[in-house]
Amino acid sequence: MASSEATGVCMCRYSPLAEDLVGSPVGAATGTGWCIFVYNLAPEMEDSALWQLFGPFGAVQSVKVVRDPHTAKCKGFGFVTMTNYDEAVVAVLSLNGYSLANRVLQVSFKTSKSKTT
Repeated sequence: MASSEATGVCMCRYSPLAEDLVGSPVGAATGTGWCIFVYNLAPEMEDSALWQLFGPFGAVQSVKVVRDPHTAKCKGFGFVTMTNYDEAVVAVLSLNGYSLANRVLQVSFKTSKSKTT
């Protein structure tokens, strides 16, 4: 994960079984900000739409809509990294359940996954 922190790209995994929408603040820190997972995005979603959606809540460092390499369409999820924890919490709580392009968004902090071998 160190390489993803250095590039500012948030490599996160979503769990629909997670009960806590806000998650653990320790698990959400990327070293340069707070990584937020956004699920149920429309196939035509653009990065600029996420900037516009999260911008009113505070400083957004980066956004990334994850795309299928063959079709260039959104795979249904993306990531937003915000600078300030308190602003990120307000964004998560405000936008989780928000309707965008006839889809109800699921918004939460990314959580750390521990590997058990």
